[in-house]
Amino acid sequence: MTFEQEAAFEAALINLLTEKYGWEPEILRYKKEEDLIQNWKQILFENNRDVDRLNDVPLTDGEMQQILDQITRLRTPLKLNGFINGKTVAVKRDNPADELHFGKEVSLKIYDRQEIAAGQSRYQIAEQPVFKARSSVLPNRRGDFMLLINGMPLIHCELKRSGVDVSQAYNQIEKYAHEGVFSGLFALVQIFIAMQPDETVYFSNPGPDGKFNISLG
Repeated sequence: MTFEQEAAFEAALINLLTEKYGWEPEILRYKKEEDLIQNWKQILFENNRDVDRLNDVPLTDGEMQQILDQITRLRTPLKLNGFINGKTVAVKRDNPADELHFGKEVSLKIYDRQEIAAGQSRYQIAEQPVFKARSSVLPNRRGDFMLLINGMPLIHCELKRSGVDVSQAYNQIEKYAHEGVFSGLFALVQIFIAMQPDETVYFSNPGPDGKFNISLG
């Protein structure tokens, strides 16, 4: 199928993901990093409400910052892959409403491969996410769409319309990476997808210290 407009291609892909592949129909549009952190926080709460974890008391921003600090310290995609697949993350409760665990460390479930397409897993699409510039001399950026599993942005996609070489989508991802947009919460991205209607290229996130390694035919 030919797409003269990139927006039409994007809409068709998102429609396919929601109608055929089980991604949630409610799309997270034009969300900033802070919005997606709050989304993740709510999912963590919903998946860890039991008495042994959050005791039905919501996470605070401070507790979420503990998790984000862990992501920052891990830094590399390899270590972050271990974080994602480690199933749980530990935080020290600072919400006094949780009298049972206040001041104590609790372990929160974040992701379990055994629950793919089942259990408590959530599959969301963030369309046109906003990347805040990491430098005052650079503009904010907006991606095409991200795929979130249990609130974590693990796959980032950049698209081009028919007739545009897929290398342009790849180069756009590389440019964004060099500008530092894949940091903070977005450091969790494991896979990049560059796509146009006739060609798709997948490649791993090399991280802030790595080099992109892809061969385009």
